[in-house]
Amino acid sequence: MVRSYIKNNQRNWDRHITDAAFALRSVVHSAINCSPYFATFGMPMVQHGASYEIYRKLGTIGDADCQVEAKADRLQLIREKLMKELKLAHEKSMKVYNTRSRDVRFKIGQVVYRRNFRQSSQIDNYNAKLAPKQVRCIVLKSIGNSMYELGDTSGKKVGVYHAKDIFVA
Repeated sequence: MVRSYIKNNQRNWDRHITDAAFALRSVVHSAINCSPYFATFGMPMVQHGASYEIYRKLGTIGDADCQVEAKADRLQLIREKLMKELKLAHEKSMKVYNTRSRDVRFKIGQVVYRRNFRQSSQIDNYNAKLAPKQVRCIVLKSIGNSMYELGDTSGKKVGVYHAKDIFVA
């Protein structure tokens, strides 16, 4: 976020910390449907000192010495609402994740293809854009639920890979 403020002059980056902090605290978060400031303090963030008078007239801000119990009750209601919103956001994320996930089990000795992660190297005269996307391998060992030790076609170990990077031949 600070990078978007500094542009070409990187010497004054610290002058923009307050702007970035204000933006993070005041923006409405999609999971809780309110700003982090509101979730913490139970009132909207005051952007300017002159806004205090308006908030007092609207009744959203009271004096510090009165209505302590009412404020505690209000904050408890906000916390309960936040818990509901977070639960809904979690269920939504879980649904999206589960639509993309696949339950795959590979057998020892099975021929598979793994994603090629080799980077380009000028020293080795190797260009990753021209290389194959997958490399043929053999499953040597299963490690846990989703990790597999793979070897090349001769059986020499090449590494441990996650199931999401392995495809059936």
